[in-house]
Amino acid sequence: MASDNGLSQKSLGFVSVRYRLDQGYFGGYLLVNSVARPLEFHCTVPVQPTRAQTILFGPTLQEFLCGEQISRALLSRAKIQPHMVLVDSPAALCVRQWIDIPILCVSVNQVGSGSGATSGPSYEHGFESPSFRRNENQYAHRSTDRYMLGCLESYRTDLELVDWMIESHTIELDLQEPFERIVEALSEAHPRAKVA
Repeated sequence: MASDNGLSQKSLGFVSVRYRLDQGYFGGYLLVNSVARPLEFHCTVPVQPTRAQTILFGPTLQEFLCGEQISRALLSRAKIQPHMVLVDSPAALCVRQWIDIPILCVSVNQVGSGSGATSGPSYEHGFESPSFRRNENQYAHRSTDRYMLGCLESYRTDLELVDWMIESHTIELDLQEPFERIVEALSEAHPRAKVA
């Protein structure tokens, strides 16, 4: 249908992966329309790396879990293909190797900071944000007034969608708010175990 196709062209995907020491890694995917109303939501069960994975993947373990395992599974479940997907952690960017949709990491543009990335881990509802980052030269960045958007250098053309975001006024949306919804939904789906 033409209306479905138009809808999917204006939709944005948001993927957030969080971690709890006692439970493992959780991922959520929220697909929204042009006015940020939900079209689809998917989340994972906790993913706990095995001892062998921890040893073999070493410092790249978070990228493997967040991008290849969790984000890839979430995006492959979606019924609607979005115009682009935004992630809130560089650890999830490697999903781009398996998904033929532009993937950008978004963070609030910090005045006076070179990379625009937020500093230190972020804790919400007992979740921690993954801290993995590649070498800075493996990323391509584009800054706007409010946001720093980045992608893997090998997919630098994904940054061309920043122009679309500006022209379509998508950049004027609060791009952090859908991630907050995901984390809230993950907290509801996977509440912390109560200490007796």
